[in-house]
Amino acid sequence: MFQTIVFAYDGSAESQDMLEEGITLARRFSARCHLVAVVPPWSSMALAAGPLPEGMVEDQHSQAAAILVNGLDRLRHAGLEATGKVRVWEEPAEAIGSFAREAGADLVIVGHHQRSAISRWWRSSVGHSLMDHVSCSLLICMPREAACHSH
Repeated sequence: MFQTIVFAYDGSAESQDMLEEGITLARRFSARCHLVAVVPPWSSMALAAGPLPEGMVEDQHSQAAAILVNGLDRLRHAGLEATGKVRVWEEPAEAIGSFAREAGADLVIVGHHQRSAISRWWRSSVGHSLMDHVSCSLLICMPREAACHSH
């Protein structure tokens, strides 16, 4: 059913929970796994404020790469075939959708970040936005603590 799974991974507690659920699913279907971490480009507003501290962009990329390696290690330790990529992109949902198409994904898995209605309006929801950017199934995993409180 699901042969190629893309995980949108940012190292947060929510994406850690998502990865655990995804590992169970990927093992069940012996799926190939791909992790993608999205790093926003420096906005023109930030660049207009003046020169960025030396090494700041490189630090952001190396942090994302380290997070990605951690996720890949967890997948491989679980016995799964896994690759990963850091994408620099303004809109995370577009980056994840583009990556999913390139990987030939049949499933994209994301973790749900609990936020207030104002925060969700202001920053939008990647999970919600993804519905317009993927042509495969989408699984949004709830954080473990949220799932426990809903019962």
